[in-house]
Amino acid sequence: MVVNQFGQFGALLKREIIENRNLFISTPALLAVIFFVFSIWVVSFVPSAEIAAGIEYLSLLFDGLSPLQMAPAFLLPAVPFIVTLYICAIIYLINSLYQDRKDASVLFWQSMPVSNLQTVLSKVVTICAIAPVFYVAILFVLYLLAVAMLVALGLTYNVQVAGLGYMFMASVLSLLLIYLSAITTALWLLPSIGWLLLFSAFARKTPILWAVGVFILLGFLEDFVFGSQYLANWVESRSNPQQYMFFEFTDVVERLFSYDMLFGVVVGSILISGAISMRRFID
Repeated sequence: MVVNQFGQFGALLKREIIENRNLFISTPALLAVIFFVFSIWVVSFVPSAEIAAGIEYLSLLFDGLSPLQMAPAFLLPAVPFIVTLYICAIIYLINSLYQDRKDASVLFWQSMPVSNLQTVLSKVVTICAIAPVFYVAILFVLYLLAVAMLVALGLTYNVQVAGLGYMFMASVLSLLLIYLSAITTALWLLPSIGWLLLFSAFARKTPILWAVGVFILLGFLEDFVFGSQYLANWVESRSNPQQYMFFEFTDVVERLFSYDMLFGVVVGSILISGAISMRRFID
């Protein structure tokens, strides 16, 4: 029975990946291609002597350094991919349950031995744990191509490139840091995930307008009736990237096991439960 449930859940995850491959695979792949082509284009304008000097400097800079300590330095090139992941996550969450109702696929899935709980949780797991894997994998390929290009240039200009191996190991460790940061971000922003899923399951049209509009309305009512802004202040405090992103491995435990994190997970779980219940009502 348990094996069967895992099989069903795995099928749901596979469905999410296939149906949203443009958001999870094509988008970061296209971004990586643009990034790589742009880098080659920029290098083509640099004089050969400066290219050789730059490769030699990088090789000497990273030679013998601890990849673990240098890993945070490679987070900067990943920023465009992290921002893209956030944008794609919003698009996915606000449309996931809404699209099920719009194309009536919810009827098919409800006719199968798959519960609403499994269906909604598959969407949460997809965006929290699986989507970041594709972005990290594409970043790994991009880093690998970049190091290969530097090695090729070093051999072309007869420059020692021993330190580039340490640089590559540091970049790989930075990918682990990025993935762990994505998981922590998803847990920290679980209230936002639950909120978007709730209106994706509820709204008949334009769920993003419902999600934003109801939030603004609640903030206005709180300010008008009680003269306070606790909701706005709470959301603002949870929107600060310094609260959920980390740049060193030593910060992982501190971020994951904190009162604020636990409170957010509880609020997010309540909202996700609301989305599960709302999914029972079909247009």
